[in-house]
Amino acid sequence: MYSKVTVDEIEEREVEGIEPTIRAIGYETRPEEMRPSVWEFEEGEENNRHYHEHQEELYLVLDGRFHVSVGEEGFELAEGDVLVVEPSTERQVTALEPARLFVVGAPNEADDAVVVD
Repeated sequence: MYSKVTVDEIEEREVEGIEPTIRAIGYETRPEEMRPSVWEFEEGEENNRHYHEHQEELYLVLDGRFHVSVGEEGFELAEGDVLVVEPSTERQVTALEPARLFVVGAPNEADDAVVVD
């Protein structure tokens, strides 16, 4: 069995307290083991600095460029770059221009993120 969708056909969702627009691929396809979505950023938008209790995350830059903070390190990601972050490590991404980021968290656990002030 499989699920197939086109990203641009998935309804955009705004999540309170999160700046990027999110296209919840997982909401449409219902995978059991992972939590995929596409985050769409305007220049300067960023997600909350956070870590996860159980989920590791994979980030794939679909287009645009980002500044990423992982733990105490900062670096740039550009189109085609892939980053995997373990659950307990703090992370934050900031768009350096309009950009889209494909994010997969696994295991599929809702409300696993812990926001860091």
